[in-house]
Amino acid sequence: MPGLGSSLLTKATRGGDMLLTNSIFPALAIPMILLFCGSLAKKLVRGSNWLRKDFYMGVEFTLAALSSALLYIFDIARDLAQGIQSPSVPLDIKLAATASFISVTLFLLLFLLSIHQEWEWRESERRGQIVWLCIVSNLIGATLIASFVLFVKGLQ
Repeated sequence: MPGLGSSLLTKATRGGDMLLTNSIFPALAIPMILLFCGSLAKKLVRGSNWLRKDFYMGVEFTLAALSSALLYIFDIARDLAQGIQSPSVPLDIKLAATASFISVTLFLLLFLLSIHQEWEWRESERRGQIVWLCIVSNLIGATLIASFVLFVKGLQ
């Protein structure tokens, strides 16, 4: 039954293509993949057992979102210099959205740094560290990356 196998493979491939071309899936999946890669890298560099701090990736996520937005400004500036206009969204709107995103992201970076300053040294308060550093901090950072991809760069 070669027809059955090839039709299942074709359906799976088409489903995978749809999944990868859907802008929401990569914007949400990539931060999660980066979280686990970053955590694994921290563990491997240290060379010991897993620690909670291996999963404190909110600051790294936020810096990634900030650097993406700063680099995107260069793309907008290049388009402005070449006189290229987006058919759906004017470049001044893209520039304003990116500048607003950078402002919010910078504020949230400072907020996350203050959370880390407050909670990272409190080894005995496990629940607080998990809530503030593993959940809240990572959620803010991952949300910033996804927001940049979906709402700022996604403005086409």
